[in-house]
Amino acid sequence: KEHDNVMSKAVEAYHAELRKPAGIHCCSSRTVCKDFEQIHLQATGNLIKLSHSTLSQLASGQRSMAEAHAEKTWLSTSETKSDIAYVEEVADQGFPFSHWQLCEHVNEILTACLGSSFPGVGKCWTQRFITKYQIVSRLHGQLPLIQSGVKL
Repeated sequence: KEHDNVMSKAVEAYHAELRKPAGIHCCSSRTVCKDFEQIHLQATGNLIKLSHSTLSQLASGQRSMAEAHAEKTWLSTSETKSDIAYVEEVADQGFPFSHWQLCEHVNEILTACLGSSFPGVGKCWTQRFITKYQIVSRLHGQLPLIQSGVKL
């Protein structure tokens, strides 16, 4: 998110550069990226690298990869939050958690939304879900989750 915020500010600045009248020096996308990397580094102490080609693509109206991938996901944002809350609730109750249990829970939701033709999530889907949303770190290393086969 931090990267996206810096990039969106850089896109605004690059748009301003592109709107300059002919004959006035216009900064390149590479220069704008370097400037915003430095501004962010001085403000926060964190170095965020920005790609000038990504900046050019976003400035021309293309979607970011995150936006493009968000359209391809099976679960909506609210369903994802619900699944994360489910995993946390199971762990808080002290029940051993398993990938199979998450798989069944998600398949029930998606079958209800997409119909009985939905084939179910794949074998590696739960591991990717747990890794993507950093669920292990959210559970503060609770033993039942680790014992049930979640790879760290």
